[in-house]
Amino acid sequence: MGLKIYSSTLDLNDGLVSAVATRLKEIPTDGVCGVVFCGTSEEMEYHSLLDSLKNAVHESLGRQIPITLIPQYLLPQGGLSLDIYVLDGASSARFDVRDGVCYGVIEGEQERMLFIEGVPASDFAVSVAEQSHEVFTKLDSILSEYGYGVDDIVRQWNYIGNIVACREGKQNYQEFNDARSRYYANGAWSKGYPAATGIGSMDGIVVGCIAFKRADGVGVYPIDNPLQVAAHIYSKRVLIDDAVDAVKSTPKFERAKLIETERGAICFVSGTAAIRGEESVDASSAKMQTVRTIENIEYLVSKENLERFGSKPYDLKCVYLQVYIKHEEDYADVRKVVEEHYPQVAVVYSLADVCRSELLVEIEGILIS
Repeated sequence: MGLKIYSSTLDLNDGLVSAVATRLKEIPTDGVCGVVFCGTSEEMEYHSLLDSLKNAVHESLGRQIPITLIPQYLLPQGGLSLDIYVLDGASSARFDVRDGVCYGVIEGEQERMLFIEGVPASDFAVSVAEQSHEVFTKLDSILSEYGYGVDDIVRQWNYIGNIVACREGKQNYQEFNDARSRYYANGAWSKGYPAATGIGSMDGIVVGCIAFKRADGVGVYPIDNPLQVAAHIYSKRVLIDDAVDAVKSTPKFERAKLIETERGAICFVSGTAAIRGEESVDASSAKMQTVRTIENIEYLVSKENLERFGSKPYDLKCVYLQVYIKHEEDYADVRKVVEEHYPQVAVVYSLADVCRSELLVEIEGILIS
């Protein structure tokens, strides 16, 4: 199966349903396996907006598919972006809903992919630990139903409200990492952790993922970056928790995850920032942090580095980027650098807090062979 992503900003002048329908009419909808929106609304809180978006897509397609809403302000002027994920070459695709969560099972001749939409906690007011437990329980229920283990997840998106804020002495991101580590203890992780993004959002916990299996049990590669310490072995010095003798779990993700499908390779690049070793660099300049981040990504997906971690030396082409920017005033500088390096790539820019106070930019991506 092959992956395509159609990215655009919605024109909401004629209403949400009309805007979604207009965009979906422009693409081949048979292979649509998921839709991701990014944005917020002054008129509706998160869960109400998500319900409206699900209804709009359902009305347009006549069927339910996984819908994710990233609760971040879309740059430069707000509104909503729309990313449509399309898989071709699949033998079959079926979609269902469990515990209010929509997911898709997409199968080829020798492979199977499970798309699970971004799952929001039902109550954003309770603790990060409670929200995370609820979300991971729902994800695990769907994975288990189709014979997947948690260690079959190849890509995970984690949106964490007020990510660097502390509640009762514990940073929200650290509390989420602790909850993720407890859930991940159920897996063997012989093929490495997922590629992942842990990024700030307006409020609450939202987690979505993709799991993947091949009949021959191979074709999944964790890709590390020699320029950076692997996140899952960070020292406690760069983890934040004010509690005495706290057991501070590391962020459990790989810098990238490459999967080999029947139609070529797909490489998911984790949320990447201006970190060398395990230290942040160029703390005073969003522009230079963007340059360093792109250097990290380009080295990560280079043929030389892919071979280092057991993959074939694929010639990967970037087809999608999401750029998270901490301060709105840095948008123009960051966008200029990104467009100089990736002039023909679909890019979504949003306002978001990054997991360290000194980090001003984070970039994730998808590349294909």
